[in-house]
Amino acid sequence: MKKLLIILLAGIFIVGCSGNDGEENTDEGENGDDQVEENGEGDNTQSEDGEEDKDVYQVGETAETNSSSYGFPYEITVNEFEVTTDDIEGHSLEDFVDPTEDDRFVAVNVTLKNTGDESFVPEDKISAQLLGEMISETDYNEFFKEREEELEPGEEITGNVVYLTNMLFENDVVYFTYEAAALDNEVQFELPVPEE
Repeated sequence: MKKLLIILLAGIFIVGCSGNDGEENTDEGENGDDQVEENGEGDNTQSEDGEEDKDVYQVGETAETNSSSYGFPYEITVNEFEVTTDDIEGHSLEDFVDPTEDDRFVAVNVTLKNTGDESFVPEDKISAQLLGEMISETDYNEFFKEREEELEPGEEITGNVVYLTNMLFENDVVYFTYEAAALDNEVQFELPVPEE
């Protein structure tokens, strides 16, 4: 009889321990796929590890952001982009390097708009990088000289932000990026790399 009671208690103990551990709440759907939730604005999503996935804009779209260093708001519109070995605004590849067969200008035609209530000089306060898996470039100051002038509230300027690289074709896509690595303010425009 004691043996039967011990076996019965052991069985109840085993069944109790093999339950669902208190109905643990997970982010998995019925089919086991990970869910991604959008925040209320729809601008960013949050991945399962808690990091925000930033929106990636396309050519022709406008992005709004704030300067991560100075706090003022502004808009960026990428109008078009071009990959070329031809002269741009009177400058040739030879003006900057002894060109190889892989050297290219990447010209991103962009409109910058001051959406804040104070003026700023874009060249002094904001910058854009060309980033990819195998590329990290800063632009050349010889182009888009309008960035060196005061941009008043409500005003906008348009010009070419120009990069020189010999690593472009090592990437499938590159990103024209403002406020790079700023947690909440980074803006990326996807630029598909054309065939060589």
